[in-house]
Amino acid sequence: MATKTSVEKKSKRTCYSVVIVPQYEGRAHQFKVSRFVIYSVITAIVLFVSSFAVVLTQNVRLRNTVAQYTGMGLDQVVRLQSAQLDAANETISNNNTELAALRKYVAYLGTLDATVRKTLGVGGSSVSLASILKSSATPTLSVSRGLAAGATQLSTSTAVVQQEAQAREKNLIILQDAASKYNTMLAETPSLWPLYGLITSDYGWRSDPFGGSGSEFHDGVDIAAPYGTAIRATAEGKVEQSGWNGSYGISVTLYHRDGIETLYGHMCRTAVSAGQTVKKGQVIGYEGSTGRATGPHVHYEVMIHGSSVNPMTYLD
Repeated sequence: MATKTSVEKKSKRTCYSVVIVPQYEGRAHQFKVSRFVIYSVITAIVLFVSSFAVVLTQNVRLRNTVAQYTGMGLDQVVRLQSAQLDAANETISNNNTELAALRKYVAYLGTLDATVRKTLGVGGSSVSLASILKSSATPTLSVSRGLAAGATQLSTSTAVVQQEAQAREKNLIILQDAASKYNTMLAETPSLWPLYGLITSDYGWRSDPFGGSGSEFHDGVDIAAPYGTAIRATAEGKVEQSGWNGSYGISVTLYHRDGIETLYGHMCRTAVSAGQTVKKGQVIGYEGSTGRATGPHVHYEVMIHGSSVNPMTYLD
């Protein structure tokens, strides 16, 4: 009896009854729950709440850390893009200055090229100024399309202009050299009239002007004009002879180039001396009738390597 009572007391101390009573009708239910189970449930709840609190705290800290690093990264990106923008703007400014200078240079070369070609009497051009300016158009930069790409495009455009300008300059140097040689050749080639007047005797065979029965070969042309008319050099050259020259009377002989010489005879006086360099159109003497002459005129003669040729082929 004592044992049974002791067991019941012990059971009362270690167990609890849980009664579930319906609100309106139905039978109530009773459950016995040991103290160990209750303590276990409470412990589990406490552990769950503690763990949740720890996780929540760590999550907040992690979010704050991520937000901090994210802000730092964004700030670095902004600074980097700002630096890239400054560098691109500086590159663009420098390239625009170079491009503007190159455009002026190319335009100058184009004008000079046209002048040289006009002098040479040729047309066409291996380099088109319009194509140069078209290929060197300044690109429009956009951040969305990339700063580096825009700056590179502008640098490439400048390089294209430089290459085209160098090609034009090389071509122009060749043309300048050709124009210089061509102009020198023209200046040293007889082409002017020594004076304007009436041709009284042509080049070739003619009757003796002094009334003889025979004929003679006239190695020049006689041009008559009022006594004392200025006689001009028909080409640039050097005075080989100036003064009395036999049947030519007072005459001047000029050497021009490649064996070409001109002789001006029957002057009344000369205006140049031997060894002097004269320009095309320069006055070298004055018309007279010295030597074997029938009246005032100039005997104009063209010689190539010592042999006379028809002067009319050289007169404009």
